[in-house]
Amino acid sequence: MLEGTQEDNVSNIHRRWSFTQLSPSSFKQSFIGSVICGVLLIAVIHVYYLHSDASVLVLHLAFGAGVLALLHFADYLGLRGTPVNKHSKVAHVALFANFLWLLTAFLGVAADYVFSKGGSSLDYIVAGTFLVMGLRVGIFTSVFGATLTRAVLISFIVPLAFLFVVVPASFHSSLLSSYFGAGFGIAIYALGVIWVVVTDRAGRPIVPSTFGLLQAFLSAWTEKDPTRMEQFIEAKAQDETVATSAIKFSQSSNGSFAGAIVLPDIHPGPFGTVGGSNLPFVLYQHYSNKALVMHGVSDHSLNIPSKQEVERYLNGISKMRDIHHGDACTKPSQVKEGRSTATGIAFGRTAVVMLSLAPYGMEDLPQSIKTELEAHGKEIGFSSVLVIDCHNAMGRQLSLEDRNSLVSSAKQCLEELNKQPQQEFRIGFSDLGEVGISLPSGELGQAGIAVMALSVGDKHYAIGWADSNNMQNNLRDQILAKASDGPAMLEVCTSDTHSTSGKRTKEGYFALGDIGGVDRIASAFEAVSKKALERANDSCTFEYGTTSTQVKVMGEKQFEDYSKALDSSMRVTKVFLGVTAAVYIAMLVVS
Repeated sequence: MLEGTQEDNVSNIHRRWSFTQLSPSSFKQSFIGSVICGVLLIAVIHVYYLHSDASVLVLHLAFGAGVLALLHFADYLGLRGTPVNKHSKVAHVALFANFLWLLTAFLGVAADYVFSKGGSSLDYIVAGTFLVMGLRVGIFTSVFGATLTRAVLISFIVPLAFLFVVVPASFHSSLLSSYFGAGFGIAIYALGVIWVVVTDRAGRPIVPSTFGLLQAFLSAWTEKDPTRMEQFIEAKAQDETVATSAIKFSQSSNGSFAGAIVLPDIHPGPFGTVGGSNLPFVLYQHYSNKALVMHGVSDHSLNIPSKQEVERYLNGISKMRDIHHGDACTKPSQVKEGRSTATGIAFGRTAVVMLSLAPYGMEDLPQSIKTELEAHGKEIGFSSVLVIDCHNAMGRQLSLEDRNSLVSSAKQCLEELNKQPQQEFRIGFSDLGEVGISLPSGELGQAGIAVMALSVGDKHYAIGWADSNNMQNNLRDQILAKASDGPAMLEVCTSDTHSTSGKRTKEGYFALGDIGGVDRIASAFEAVSKKALERANDSCTFEYGTTSTQVKVMGEKQFEDYSKALDSSMRVTKVFLGVTAAVYIAMLVVS
């Protein structure tokens, strides 16, 4: 897809889901924050609304803080058995609710002064109570998965218990006679209940339950339990025949396996522990931990929806047939045009071409580039062309200018390879575990980083690879520069693993270099490159094979359906937020 076209569905879904990251990062932060807001609320109630003396205030502050801590467990027990019930999420709800209640109390004070009401009735406190209960109903049904009846019942317990504990018994009659506060509060609460019903159905008939989808997502994203999400997306998945190509290298002297370049037409994803998100590592293991599992020309529509389908895919891989083999290759060729870089090597009549837009970055390559380059390769005499998306810098959707320069540089690269003589070569493979260097796990999948060294004649080259979801935009150039003392680093690619997603960042993951630092990672690649070159000490042969496997994939329609359902839910939510805001403002003015 070219730059300037409508935002794709995956980006839209990610933008919607980013709201789930608004909560604090830990139970401790939320719990302390909720208690602080509750204590401040008690102070406002007693100082401004009740005019209590110091001794009464201190007593209720201490007592109220203890009650807040105990009421946390009341919510946790009340929500027991719901899909996403955890102490941290209960604390998040308490923080939001207590903050909203405190804000209402402060705004009530401000409204009294601005509108010269000259009173300090408990209307705002009572209205705030219902406002908090309405918020709780919405979160308990949408996030936790409680039924509406259960959520309504639970929503009353904590706010009312807290209110009647922190307000002295002598003022309970004032709470019960606060008709203005109760009237506006009930109106807001009713809006919350209606929002629950309408929003959950907003995605129908495409998505039967918007909240069910949200809960499945949260279970997989935050609880690492993919079961419900995989059931959800596999039910909508479609059968597709997908290809996987591999060039396997063996030492000529004893036939031992030296490494492989693997190019699946499957996209890692959708995220975290779901489906084929960890597919690069699974394939890495399949090839005895000696494989560069490259990112092919594929997008999120080719995500495998479940672990069961991953196993089905692997069964197909084991039946890969040998297309041709040989014992010679060309020296690498690299062509730069505009912002594009195409790097290629030919093994017999099979050409490998790696495309990069680093340090500028881009989204996944469109299928049209692969089709055009495969056709051009066959025109000039190659039997197969493996088009690799280096996926080594973050960017936007590909512009027409960049798309054309990528194709042009790749065609020139193929033509240069076609003219080159082929000669004996040596292959060496090494990974991070062999050099005694550790890097942060948050930005790397289980395969870590690896390097394949290639010696042709008296020249030594290397291809770097990281099991990561993209790279910082300047990292690739830093790695290439750092490798000047060892084999010439041709390119650095990532697997685009989605197993590392689920992080509290704008992208939902840490790109390689975000945590480990550019210098540290570049040094690691340098060390692995030298180790790989040490292994390149025997002439090698290659076998090029391919296989087609029928497997379920998510398909573009599924992302389109989710995107439409979320857009519909968001439109409904905006309307309800607008009406609620109007009622809230009216309460401040009239009460």
